[in-house]
Amino acid sequence: MDMKRYFYSSRNVIFTLLLLCIACNKEDDSVSPDIPAQPIAPIARAGNDTTMYHPYKEYVLNSSASTDPDSNIVSYQWRLMAGPSAVNIKQHHFSDVKAYASGLTVAGNYDFELTVTDADKLSAKDTVTVTIIVPTEEPVCSDPKEFIFKDLTWDYSWIMEIDIYNFYSNLPANSQIQNIYIKRDNSEEWEPVVYLPESSGYSLHTWDYGNGVFVIFPNQNMEDDTPDVKIEYCE
Repeated sequence: MDMKRYFYSSRNVIFTLLLLCIACNKEDDSVSPDIPAQPIAPIARAGNDTTMYHPYKEYVLNSSASTDPDSNIVSYQWRLMAGPSAVNIKQHHFSDVKAYASGLTVAGNYDFELTVTDADKLSAKDTVTVTIIVPTEEPVCSDPKEFIFKDLTWDYSWIMEIDIYNFYSNLPANSQIQNIYIKRDNSEEWEPVVYLPESSGYSLHTWDYGNGVFVIFPNQNMEDDTPDVKIEYCE
């Protein structure tokens, strides 16, 4: 009887071990092998459509809002799809998020296309429209109003100039600029400032408007001062 009990117990142990091995093998079979993640294409964002007043010589194309779930964007490329005139697009490197479009000198719609490409050679496109319009010409009013910017500073970052940002926010809506003057620190005289494309030589102060910045350039007087600028306008 003791021998039978021994064989019976041994048989149960072996049977139990076999069941455990079978269960382990089934569990191993149920585990899926690692599947590499599929690359995801980037998302191109060319920015919001914009309306600018002529004259407007250069526009900044900005693709910084573009994203990529894989965080491996390698290039941002811009091209002009349609427009009333030829445009020159400059970009230091395809990896730069900004490019500069010059030549927007004719009124109308300029449609730009942005292509964003990542390291997996996946790409996405988006478009932005820049509209250039010519302000309505109105006769000079008999009693213009004036606004004076006081104690402005010259900027030497590129060439000597005065930059006034959000210029039109200082004037009533739909104002028509009639004349611009500048008064240097060493003078009580208001000197006229001439629109740059209409000037000849460097005998006068000149002004230009682009990228939302009102810019004034000096004449041959290059003194480091803090001049005042007077704008005469009609409402």
